[in-house]
Amino acid sequence: MWQWIAAAVLAGGAGAGAQMVAEVSSAANDYNLSEDRGGKLRVFARSEAEFRDAKIYLSERRAGRWSQPRPIAFSDPRWSDTDPWLTPDGRTLYFSSDRPTAAKPDKKDPDLWRARRLSNGGWSAPEHLGEVVNGAGPELGAELHGGVLTWSAAKKSGKGGLDIYRSVERNGAFSPPELLPGPFNTAASDSDFTLSADGRRAAFWRMVGDKGMLHIATRTGAGWSEPQPLPDDVNIGPFNFTPAFSADGKRLTFASTRERAGQEKGMADIYVVKLPRMPN
Repeated sequence: MWQWIAAAVLAGGAGAGAQMVAEVSSAANDYNLSEDRGGKLRVFARSEAEFRDAKIYLSERRAGRWSQPRPIAFSDPRWSDTDPWLTPDGRTLYFSSDRPTAAKPDKKDPDLWRARRLSNGGWSAPEHLGEVVNGAGPELGAELHGGVLTWSAAKKSGKGGLDIYRSVERNGAFSPPELLPGPFNTAASDSDFTLSADGRRAAFWRMVGDKGMLHIATRTGAGWSEPQPLPDDVNIGPFNFTPAFSADGKRLTFASTRERAGQEKGMADIYVVKLPRMPN
């Protein structure tokens, strides 16, 4: 049985099983927090209701304190940038954006992009990941682990709703998308797949009835265990999403639309929960 312990060092929030991360939670819609492995740089998304006008924010840890979050340099009010994920080395940012491309100047749905961190601390111009992984509909929640890109999309090849896809990157090119093997895709929507640094745990969200619930699976000799939902004192809100493991694998951050005073209904905050130790 899972034993979930609140992370007492962070500001309190609703629910005994998780604590709100006060530095990145506001009256707006906040979600998709990730950090580099050194704990020096973090990124997250902030939007209006219904994920409108999303922007990527970043914050740096200096002298033990996180700086005030600010929009990333390539933000543009004409387009929404969402679902950021920072590689553990802090050098590459993957995200989704509805910004146009040369091939699709009138596109409206979000595609997968990435940007590189420069030696001066700035960021390169965003790079579109190409037409192999970017299809006709929205592509969301991209991460790259061990040369394998994972993301979510609603395709005819899927099992229903959003499904989790993967593609292998070799020499800068991506293989054709395929459904992520294992117990991760169902007729319900499944999205925001992420891995712990040691590759022994996977987390994602799945629609269960009308509720988005965080699930965790553990790697076994034969593949993956059946994903299990986190306890009710973690999966409190109507929509719990964008999980991310800490570098040491001891904590899980996620976003939740659980209600709290002073915030419009349906808006998300970012929470953290401490995980039990993996068995040896």
